[in-house]
Amino acid sequence: MIATNRRMRGERVGAVLGWLLAAGGCLLATSLAWRWLCVSTDRLYLDERRAPELGAPARARQRFEVVGGRVEPQILTHEDERLSFPVDLPRPSELRLRVVPARQASVEIAVVQEGARRVLYRGRLEAAADIAQPLPATVGFIELINEGELTWSDPRVVREANLAPELLGLLILLALAGLSTGRLVPLAVPRAAWARTALMGCLTAGISASLCLLALELGLRAIGERLPSWITAPRRNLGEVHADPRWQGSVRYGARLAGHLNTFCEWQHGDIVRMGFVPPGLARHPTYRFPFVTDADGFRNSESESTASMLAALGDSFTDAMTLPVELTWPARLARLVGVGVRNYGTAGFGPGQELLVLKEHVLARRPRRVVVGFFAGNDLLDAERFESFQRDGAPFPSPGLGWKFKDVIARFDQFYLTSVYEGASGLLGERSGSPAERWPSQGPEDYSGEDAQASLSARPGYDRGLFTVPVAGRVLQFAFLPPYLNSLKLSRQQLQASRGWELTRRSYLDMERLLRAQGGELVVLFIPTKAQVYLPLLEASFPRAELERALRLCLGDQPQPPGLAVMMRNRLALNELMREFCAQEGITFLDLTAELQAKLRTGHNVYFPDDSHWNPAGHEIAARALVRLLRAQSL
Repeated sequence: MIATNRRMRGERVGAVLGWLLAAGGCLLATSLAWRWLCVSTDRLYLDERRAPELGAPARARQRFEVVGGRVEPQILTHEDERLSFPVDLPRPSELRLRVVPARQASVEIAVVQEGARRVLYRGRLEAAADIAQPLPATVGFIELINEGELTWSDPRVVREANLAPELLGLLILLALAGLSTGRLVPLAVPRAAWARTALMGCLTAGISASLCLLALELGLRAIGERLPSWITAPRRNLGEVHADPRWQGSVRYGARLAGHLNTFCEWQHGDIVRMGFVPPGLARHPTYRFPFVTDADGFRNSESESTASMLAALGDSFTDAMTLPVELTWPARLARLVGVGVRNYGTAGFGPGQELLVLKEHVLARRPRRVVVGFFAGNDLLDAERFESFQRDGAPFPSPGLGWKFKDVIARFDQFYLTSVYEGASGLLGERSGSPAERWPSQGPEDYSGEDAQASLSARPGYDRGLFTVPVAGRVLQFAFLPPYLNSLKLSRQQLQASRGWELTRRSYLDMERLLRAQGGELVVLFIPTKAQVYLPLLEASFPRAELERALRLCLGDQPQPPGLAVMMRNRLALNELMREFCAQEGITFLDLTAELQAKLRTGHNVYFPDDSHWNPAGHEIAARALVRLLRAQSL
């Protein structure tokens, strides 16, 4: 009896021990998996991650390039520089980056903690080099120092997890399991049948679920670009480049908007911020969100619009205006002001060559009385050249390859497509659960002004990392320039007139005028200036010359052969005058909006978005009203 009782007690103790070992093993395995999934990579960006108290970089520039289908953050230094980034590394990690010297450059990597500085790497480079530098546990700063021009490509800190405690715990449990059963097995299995069944069921369910999740992850990765946008959209924050489902390839036009879209646009940062020329947060405005609908041909029109007695609008992103609700665009405002139908045939990225094709294939059949083509001074000449190359070579339409700033801290679990499915589904369900009024809030033109209502009226003209702040007529305006457009002011009238882009644009407009006159219509050229052409006189009147020269040099950053202020002001209206004289010579109606946009600016109102290169509603309203006056004055 005593022996039996002892045996029963031993069996109960063994069962309890088995369950404890099983539970402990599961907890440790779960902890091990979670800590592995939480291994993170921290990008070193110039804006909020730099340390002003250690000498913030005033000359280095942040740029985002698209390389191999991913965005690659780059820090460009054109002269000797010391960059400091705050870090909090409780355990050893690794700094990874690629250094690309322009010619020869010296490089030094150091950590600073509690006033003590320790050099980790020093070398002189003549060619690109990949560096993987171990970092000690540090609560302080990482310094990247260079002598000579170079590019720091994708600097990042990989925080490796310390998995040793969990691994040691699992080994101890395995040893205990072996001692408790007399042999080394993964866990001490309880002897009761129901307990063994329950344990094996849990193990089977866990393994099956893991295999299913693995198969789903592999399947999602295999589908890749064919996944719906609500899955691929979250991966933008990882720096991945995925095709925008609103766009489709075309052998005649290159990329163009798809037909029958019924979706929405949402943006918080303008193109100047998204391309990395200005850090986010300097110019603040709410997230803009509005419906986005296209007709059967991929243009922002209602299918029910009348085709009789109408005007037509041709152009690029200033005409399709994907930054605004359709009712605030200049074609829609023109239609409302003149009381006739105006169909919008604009498409972002189109130049004179594509606009001529649109006229032939979509516009002429509707026999409009007048066609207004928007000529954008910033890139239409270049777009004409790019489209000619596209037609001649049949190659994919050239892309500028500009990326955007993505998440600065990315954990390993963020990179799984399953995580993207969860994030996308959560956003989709949240969107559908709201009422239409909640999803599409009614916003007027004032909501899209982009002006900082909190700015102090006592503010002085200033410049901060690409953003100008200027008090005007009792208001404070903030605005930034897109460097490639600012850099285009280095071209004189003679250089513009001799360019291939100008010749192609002339030909396109002459063909448009000929085709329209043949059926009783007329062409109107609407000259759309760049933001710099409109805002430079305001800056020249607000800043001391030397201070403005320095700010513009910083704006231009890594642009090739950047012009000085005198060159910009001399060439500011060169393209305007060239286009005006061409239209006068050919009998084409011409309207330059530069002076009217400047007049509105002088009243203390932005006419372009502060952090974007496009018009806000005020700019579109000016264009529409100027067109109305022109058409009425000429009885058009």
